[in-house]
Amino acid sequence: MSCAEVGRRVVKNESSIRSIKQMQAEIRQSLCAAPTMAKRVSVVRDKVLLKAEKALSLWIEDMSQKHVPVDGRTIREKALSLCEHFGPMTETPERKAFMASKGWLASFVNRCNLKNLRVTGEAASADQESASTFPHEFRILVGRKGYLPEQVYNCDETALFWKKMPSRTYIHKDARQAMGFKAFKDRLTLVLCGNAAGHMIKPGVIYRACTPRPLKNKSKESFPVFWQHNRKAWMTAILFLEWLQQCFIPEVKSYLRAKGLPFKALLLIDNAPGHPQAACAADENVEVVFLLHNSAPLLQPLDQGVMKCVKANYTRLTFQRIRDALDAIPHLSVMQSWKSFNIADAIILIAEAVKAIKHSSVNACWRPLWRNVVNDFKGFPSADTELENIRIIAMEIGGEGFSDMAEGDLREQLEAHRGVLSNHELEEMTKSSTESEDDDAERLEQAEPPAWTLEKFTDVFRQAQILRDKILEYDPSIERGLMVTRGITASLRPLQDLIDEAKKRQRQLPITMFLTDASSCMEASGSNCEDDQPSCSRSKRFP
Repeated sequence: MSCAEVGRRVVKNESSIRSIKQMQAEIRQSLCAAPTMAKRVSVVRDKVLLKAEKALSLWIEDMSQKHVPVDGRTIREKALSLCEHFGPMTETPERKAFMASKGWLASFVNRCNLKNLRVTGEAASADQESASTFPHEFRILVGRKGYLPEQVYNCDETALFWKKMPSRTYIHKDARQAMGFKAFKDRLTLVLCGNAAGHMIKPGVIYRACTPRPLKNKSKESFPVFWQHNRKAWMTAILFLEWLQQCFIPEVKSYLRAKGLPFKALLLIDNAPGHPQAACAADENVEVVFLLHNSAPLLQPLDQGVMKCVKANYTRLTFQRIRDALDAIPHLSVMQSWKSFNIADAIILIAEAVKAIKHSSVNACWRPLWRNVVNDFKGFPSADTELENIRIIAMEIGGEGFSDMAEGDLREQLEAHRGVLSNHELEEMTKSSTESEDDDAERLEQAEPPAWTLEKFTDVFRQAQILRDKILEYDPSIERGLMVTRGITASLRPLQDLIDEAKKRQRQLPITMFLTDASSCMEASGSNCEDDQPSCSRSKRFP
């Protein structure tokens, strides 16, 4: 290669290249004698490109979690879009034009460790060939190892904007002008897992804060969901291994023990960045199988309708909560009810939404992968029935966007959870200050859950008695009123046991308490006797 050609490639004068070539012996000798640190070359990268690459890696991870295939061409186009977005807001000296070349893409893939990314070819689509061969291989594996439907599980994650309302409602329009609009974009990751027999284990929730204010002083072991956190509220390799050890294995052990089956399980997951190969060695009785790349949309059982049904159930429960609050407190507004809805309420509704999924619906979703275990297949689960229920509840709530809510509005609401992140949303996620004030709890020690006291017990039972009296007074049916009040009494039985124990402990005072009091009296008496003696006397005390 000539000096002129080298100069053109590295954008240097031909004379400079010739001088370097003539001095190559001295340069090599100097390099050998130099210390290690002097041999390193530091390059200051473009600030705009750094921001764009950080946002791009988040976008790729989000697309992967939503099972949206991307290829090299799509990534390069997105990189150019992000550079255009970050360029005007970043103060930098004159910068070179970013071309998003194939060489840059290869370096970016290596830096971000994107092993499963296709960087060549047209936009990827669900791999039909692998989707047709994998079910046969899967059935052979299950048959050879003797797995039963109760022992074969599938796990998948999905995003949930837990406080989002349909865009045509006046809540959404008013909130856009207020500080509360940030809550509309507050997302969490919902982790669902169910087996081929239709059983769903406790759902997992990954939130951006360790201990949000509504959950402060609450024991996480008592949550109706398995709670995890990181700043982006996304599944990571560390969080997945934690979920596997602390949620999946204990839940499956308990379920199989109740069924009289040995603890042996197969867990089917997709090939996502947050699912590490280390999961295969988590437990000798748990076999982890990865779906083939890009086949999850066609084969993943929970992606065949269960995810959408859970979100539809959750939306119905949120609407139902608003309606019930308005019925209970006539002067309450819809906006006030929405503002009072917090993450503690959300995890309760998530657990109820998952519990409402029928076993037959989960079982039906295994048809593309394991046809033999599906009983009386009548189609994949559909959210149509729930959408109609939501529309009826919305009409009962009333107001702009509620009274005239259409099915299309609700479908848009469900699809919003799967929407692609915009450049502005990616910008917010890349900021170092993404933690909200709720995240301050992460840096504080966990406070001990408040203990029950006799005063608190007394207050609870007094309020319960008032409720029972009101029901008997207002209900025209004595039989129904008695049935409801008996139910209230039965539901309070665990608290009654606690208050009985507290009263028993209070009555049975330890004998050491009396001994201590006696000793104190004797010491006090002795000290009084000593006070009677002259301080300077050397005579012995009277016996």
